[in-house]
Amino acid sequence: MAKVYADHPFQFLPTPTYQLRDNEKADEFIDAATQMACAHNVMIRSLNAIYIQAPHIRTEQQQPFLQFTELWCKGVEHHHRTEDDIFFPILEEMTGEKGVMHVNTEQHDAFLPDLEVFVGYVRRCLSGEAQYNGEELVRLIDGFAPALWQHLADEIPSFVALNRWGDTLKGFHSRFATEAEKTQKELGILAGAVFLMATHDVDYEGGIHKNFPPIPAPVVWGLRNLAWWAHRDWWAFAPCDRSGKMRPLEIPLSKV
Repeated sequence: MAKVYADHPFQFLPTPTYQLRDNEKADEFIDAATQMACAHNVMIRSLNAIYIQAPHIRTEQQQPFLQFTELWCKGVEHHHRTEDDIFFPILEEMTGEKGVMHVNTEQHDAFLPDLEVFVGYVRRCLSGEAQYNGEELVRLIDGFAPALWQHLADEIPSFVALNRWGDTLKGFHSRFATEAEKTQKELGILAGAVFLMATHDVDYEGGIHKNFPPIPAPVVWGLRNLAWWAHRDWWAFAPCDRSGKMRPLEIPLSKV
């Protein structure tokens, strides 16, 4: 078996914190953009895992693989809905500028139709309305992923650029976190949290993001050592192991 990692075809995003010069210090805007970059890399890393493994899924693996893919779908839907319904309106309220993030909103519109086709196919496969086909799954990802990746990449500097508002946006990151917590149940409290554990690389950029997401250590321990086992067949397709380290996806050598 070849050792293939979920580090392609879509590149991970460098975080603003990692890109700081030695004499520079992070501010609230850098911190917020870095958290956003980590969240985006979770989407990219897990999408890579789905893309690479999809054509090689055996019949008995289809349901757990689709459950893992469904969690990715829910996560992306939740992320963009939270931005459009909570984050961006907060920024408009605090700055007094309507459409302050209009470029990012327009990018959502660019990839959402093809993303929705992919999500619909995944859910029809799960319900038995459609027959799983790995090549079709890859084809559907190819339809939306380039535009999605570009949006995820462009959004990071747009958050850093909010520093032009200075103290007008003081505390915006805390408001984001508070409001986002209220919507976490949409992802499933346990499954959604374990999905994050299984798709965030604790060693990325030298391990400076090992405490992402900002969850208390005892909770992280419980997720990795207890909750993980409830759906361990789902996490067999995750890009990271139970400790949060990237692991090889076992793909037949002749098919890499």
